[in-house]
Parts: sequence; C-alpha cells; structure tokens
Amino acid sequence: VIDMTGKEQKVYYSYSQMNQKHDIPDDTQSPVKDAKSEGFSLPELEHNLQLLIEMTEQEIIQNDRQLQYERDMVVNLSHENEKLSEVLAHEDKIIDKLSSILQIVEDCEKRLLPNCENPLTLDECAKIFEMLQEKYFEEYKMFDLAELSIAIVFPLLKEFFKTWNPLQDNIYGLDVMSQWRKLLERDQLQHGGCDMLSLDPYHRLVWEVWMPYVRNVVSQWLPRNCAPMVDFLENWMPVVPLWILDNILEQLIFPKLQREVENWNPLTDTVPIHAWIHPWLPLMQMRLEPLYSPIRNKLSNALQKWHPSDSSAKLILLPWKNVFTPGSWEAFMLKNIVPKLGMCLSEFVINPHQQHMDTFHWAMDWEDMISPSSLIGMLEKNFFPKWLQVLCSWLSNSPNYEEVTKWYLGWKSMFSDQVLAHPTIKEKFNEALDIMNRAVASTVGGYMQPGARENIAYLTHTERRRDFQYEAMQERREAENMAHRGIGVSSASIPMNFKDLIQAKAEEHNIVFMPLMGKRHEGKQLYTFGRIVIYIDRGVVFVQGEKTWVPTSLQSLIDMAK
Repeated sequence: VIDMTGKEQKVYYSYSQMNQKHDIPDDTQSPVKDAKSEGFSLPELEHNLQLLIEMTEQEIIQNDRQLQYERDMVVNLSHENEKLSEVLAHEDKIIDKLSSILQIVEDCEKRLLPNCENPLTLDECAKIFEMLQEKYFEEYKMFDLAELSIAIVFPLLKEFFKTWNPLQDNIYGLDVMSQWRKLLERDQLQHGGCDMLSLDPYHRLVWEVWMPYVRNVVSQWLPRNCAPMVDFLENWMPVVPLWILDNILEQLIFPKLQREVENWNPLTDTVPIHAWIHPWLPLMQMRLEPLYSPIRNKLSNALQKWHPSDSSAKLILLPWKNVFTPGSWEAFMLKNIVPKLGMCLSEFVINPHQQHMDTFHWAMDWEDMISPSSLIGMLEKNFFPKWLQVLCSWLSNSPNYEEVTKWYLGWKSMFSDQVLAHPTIKEKFNEALDIMNRAVASTVGGYMQPGARENIAYLTHTERRRDFQYEAMQERREAENMAHRGIGVSSASIPMNFKDLIQAKAEEHNIVFMPLMGKRHEGKQLYTFGRIVIYIDRGVVFVQGEKTWVPTSLQSLIDMAK
C-alpha cells in the first residue's frame, strides 16, 4: 500500500503497519486545513465581530459598575435618611423643649405683673428653677437660663427682705438664700469682678438685693454692741461669697471700729475695749492690726498715773497679751508696767519680824504678764540687794538660826519654779546660803545655838543638790529636744551653755551668729545675730535698741532676726 497523504510517500507492506501510523502524531493535515481556511478567510467580518464582542463586554462591565453604584447610593441614602430622621426628631424635641421653656418664662412674666390674680411666689419660683435644671438641664446650661433670675427672682427677694432688720432676726431668709445659692451659683472662684454684668447670678443677687440691707444696718450700728453683728455675719458666712464678706468687714465694719477706737477713753469708759474688739478676731483676724497701735497709745496714756496696787490694770491688759505681737507686747510692758513694778519693789520694806507682803504681791502678780528677763532684772535690781542686806543685818545680831532657815525657805517658796530655775535667782539664793554659812562659821568662842551649824550645812547641801539635779534634768531635756529636731549634738557639747544654745538655734533657722571683733559693752562680748547686735549676760540676751539695751527672749530674738 502506497500512502501519499503525508509529506512523503510511504509504502506499507501490511495492514498492521497502516494501523500503526495513527499512533504517531502527524501534522501533515494542518497545512491542508490552513490552506482550506485561507480560502474562506473574511478579516473585515472577523474584525467587526471582534469589535462587537469587545463593545458588548465593556457595556456589560459598565452596566455592572453602574448597578453597584446605584446599589451603594441606595444604601447611603437610606443611612442619610435615617440620620436626618433622627436629627429631625431631635430638633422637634428641642423645639418642643424650647417652646415649653418659653411658655414657662412667659407664664412667670405674666404672674409678675402688678394686677395678676395668681402672683408668683418665691417657693414656686424655686420649684420652677429646680424643674428647669432637672428636666431641661442641657438647655439650662446652653442658654444660661440662670440669668432669668435677675428679672424673675430679684424682685421677689427684694419684696421678701423689704421689712428685714438683720440685727433683730439674723437668720431671716438664710434658708431661702441657701436654696438659691444651690440653684444659681456657678463653680467659680469666690471673688467679684470689675464688671457687674459678668458676675455669677447668685453673687449679683447677694450684692444687689441682700447687701443694701446690710449697709443700712451697719450705718446705724453701734460698735460697742458687737454681739448681734458678729452673730449675724457668722450665721451668714456659709451663704455669702467671700469677696462680699471681705467688703463688709473692710469697708463697713472696720471704719466703724476705727472711729470708735478713736473716741474710746480707757479712764472713763466702763466697758473694756476688748469686750467689743476681741469678738471680731475670728472674723477679721489681721485686719484689726491697724487698731492695735492707737489702743496701745491710749492704754499707755491711761497708765501714767497707775500704781501696782490697782489690780484693774491687769484685768484690762491680760486679754491683749495673746493679741499683740510678742515684740509689741514686750515693748509695751517695758515702757508702762515694768518701771512701776520696779519702783514698787524698791519701796518694799523687808522686815523678818513683821513682814507685810502686799507690796511684794502687787509686783509678783504680773509674773505671767511680763517676760522672764524683765522680771529677773527687776528682782535683781530692786529686791535682792535689800533682801541680802536685811539677811546680813539679821545674822550679825545673834539670830535664831531656825527662824533664819524658815525665813529663807519661806521667801524661796514665794517664787515660782520658773523664776527659781533662772541662773540669776539661783545665784542670789546661793549667795544667801554662803552668807548664812559664813555667819555660823565666824561665831568662834561666842554662844552658838545648838545644831545651828549643822542645820545650815544641811540646808546648803540640800539646796545645792536640788539645783544640780534640776540643771541636769534641764540640760538633758534640751539635748533631747535638739536631737529630736535633727540638730547634731555631740557628747562633748553636753551640758550646753547659753551661748551654745543660741548658736544651735541660729544654725537651725539659718541665721548668722558671730562675735564682733574688738566690740564690747560693759566688758561683755558683742555678737551679730542676723542683722541684730546682742550681748549675753548671765543667761539673758540683750538687744541693742535705739537708746538702751533691752532684754529679750530667745524666741523673740529669732523672730526679730527673721
């Protein structure tokens, strides 16, 4: 069999070989087909068909996109419709609320008219504002409805307080104002501004409605009758803004007190000045400071002819001790009281056989009023020289030493523990013991009371041991206090003398304390304590004044140095 269907002529010798030719791919037919297709090729038609296919495909894609866009638009419009519906509903609610608020305000205005049959009351007005805050809180804050109180509440409160006298009924209207404070006061600082229109409504209410009645009653008030006015202001403090209270105290009360102090005469007025000044201390505090200087001047003039036998002076001055500053009080005492007490002691007659103690008690009754340094200086100058002289005279006349001992112990019992603990006083009593010991020791060959020498020696030993124990206890206590305050105290510095104590206090308060080289006063070394010049004499600090050296306490020295 000759096969001429392929590219080459093939000869098959059996049918089996012919059948095997289909197992091998042969592309000899492709050229035939290509040749056949070339005979039926229509490129223009194919191009047009391809264009139609592409256009149809693009149209399908565009329609799909448009469909998706329209679907998205439907969703968006649905959401926007829901939002607008919510906004519309919210606006409808706001309109309804504002309409209700407007209706309430219009009703209030109508009920405020003079000829209204059902006039608005304060209680109803308060309930209306409470309802506005609770039911229309957002609108109340947004539109500042508290300002409505100026037109609605102010006239009602003016009518409410029309017949009020604050001093006769000091709590009248207090609960009403407290209620309006909760309703109207904003969360702001408790002070007033320059512009009255910008004030908190409640502050403006107090200033414009309440304050005129206070001004009127203060203008008619007598400062010596202080209790009603003090009670009135203390009762109203919780509801009166701080800046208004300051205005009352500084612009209304203080000028009245100042004029009354100018007219006060301590010699003729039966009511002591502290009775109508001190009740103001809790309210006015440092505002009263300008009154103290004229008060001291008037008291000083009144004390010019005073004698210590008149105890009324102490009753008048005692209430002022903790009111005046320590420095001014000490200066007042040194000028007006201490010299007269010293003169009283200088006139005091010491008689062991018939002693009258009134004069001594007149002076010592002021111990709690004057500084320890002033008291010690007064005793050292005006009492102990005479006392020791009397003791010497008595011992030179063969006395009964038992009576002398009792006399010594009796006089020692007349002084407080604080006075006895002072080094100067201890020195004077030790000097008396030395005189007594010399007296019993010098009686050689003469008659000596049996046991006198032993009794005096025992007394001396007992007194010295007691003084030593007291000093040791004081030094230990002072050291413990310094250790507690964090001041480094080495074992070598205990016991500490007074100069070391001043040095420690200066370091504690960051004050420079150093000696002035080559500077002395009456043989005593001068020191600078801050800007103050001082010297130390027997445990007492003396400060340089304008003309003289003034004794002062350590705490007063620290205060002056600061």
